[in-house]
Amino acid sequence: MTFFSPEFVLLFLLFFVIYWAAKNFVSMQKLLILFASYAFICANSLYFALVLFGFTCAVFVCGKYLQEHGKLVRLLKQSQKFSKDLANNTKNNTQNNSQSAELISYKNKFAPTSNLALGVIIGFCVLFLCFFKYYDFFYGVFAGFFEFFGLSLFESVAFPLGVSYYTFMSITYLLAMYRGQCERCDDFISLACFLAFFPSIVMGPISRASDEKGLRALLPQFNEPKNFSCGDEIFTLALFACVKLLVISSLLSPYVNNTFSSVYSSSSSASEILLAILLYGVVLYANFSGFIDMSRALALALGFELAQNFAMPYAARNIREFWQRWHITLTTFITRYIYIPLGGSAKGFTRTQINVLIAFGLSGIWHGAEWNFLIWGLLHGVGLVIFNTYKALALPQLNYYVSLILTYIFVSFAWIFFANDFENSLVILKGLFAALAAGNFGSQTALVILLLAGVCLYHKCAGFFGFCVHMLSCMPILLKALVLGLVFSIIIAIMPSGIPSFIYASF
Repeated sequence: MTFFSPEFVLLFLLFFVIYWAAKNFVSMQKLLILFASYAFICANSLYFALVLFGFTCAVFVCGKYLQEHGKLVRLLKQSQKFSKDLANNTKNNTQNNSQSAELISYKNKFAPTSNLALGVIIGFCVLFLCFFKYYDFFYGVFAGFFEFFGLSLFESVAFPLGVSYYTFMSITYLLAMYRGQCERCDDFISLACFLAFFPSIVMGPISRASDEKGLRALLPQFNEPKNFSCGDEIFTLALFACVKLLVISSLLSPYVNNTFSSVYSSSSSASEILLAILLYGVVLYANFSGFIDMSRALALALGFELAQNFAMPYAARNIREFWQRWHITLTTFITRYIYIPLGGSAKGFTRTQINVLIAFGLSGIWHGAEWNFLIWGLLHGVGLVIFNTYKALALPQLNYYVSLILTYIFVSFAWIFFANDFENSLVILKGLFAALAAGNFGSQTALVILLLAGVCLYHKCAGFFGFCVHMLSCMPILLKALVLGLVFSIIIAIMPSGIPSFIYASF
């Protein structure tokens, strides 16, 4: 069942009515969300629901454990403050001595294991994800070893729905519990809703358990009263989602797939291959951001605000800016929980670049245990290292439009390794260079130039979403219904048959 299936639309409308009928009962709304979320997961697979429920129970128990350890760590910090106070103030010596003795006893009993407990529990979450994500890889590597000892293991394990997203979300929850940031929403029902929330479990974004750096947390919203007040934004998000998914992605993906497949027969011209390479990023963006737009629309319809995951990434002028605009919640997670713990940019220029390469390499491996994903991640890492070096040398800045085109071309060529395995990626590159060497430029050159011109003008659309919301807000209800009905009818008329699949589903 997908968001665009008739069954889902009808069931969501029924749920919408029941949900808002319980507007004054936050606890009832939470239970309704939990029921709907697990029903949605069970519609895909009962196995997926059982895996998520078991994982949620484990995270809840670990979170309670870390909550107590976190309190003790904070008590330790207070004990250090009390020790300073004792040295500077002797008036309340007796009281301070009593408090200090209590806190020191906590320190001796619990502090040595606090960091270890946190590391072990976070490690459990990472291993949980790795088991499902890389089981096939490790089984293939060690299959002979298992057979030698007569061990019989499953040849493959089904990849649970949304496991990457809710594993990362659980890490934000566990750290927030450790830091004392979830004391008002540390109950099991809130956690279960947070990890299973059906608008975002399939495609994200990676929501947080606590607010940080302008990113509003999802978890506290389950305990807040809801108001339906964003109708125009909901309709606009749904409209953008349909245009991106049902029109742009659906119309362009056959050309890209067919061109990549025809490379093996050496029948494609250089301009055809180049156009497919440059268009793949458009297809992926339209598909991924389209599903995210629909996810945010559904969440808003229920009174929830999900984090923005894309901010016009192809308007980026360099690779750093691209990653500030593309899959923002993943970029934030990797920066916060991988790059910064490695030392970030605090240990000198050379160490910073090494940290960048490690972070991007791990980002690539997160997408899959194959060489092409590692190469894709490292290409972006190398690109950022080159940009950082260029900036550190204070070299003259490139023209704005040249920067846009160079960034887009670099990202597009890196997508080759994202979209294909290592061998097929080399075949596509070989086909492109062979066609160029043979002078087989083809008839698509004008389309390539037109596409690059579109990239240069893309940033002009920055305020288009807000403009659409504003226009809808100014329309009377009947006119609004007529306009929306007309636009959706046009979309249905020009879209290809079938519902597009979510490209990122396997990640």
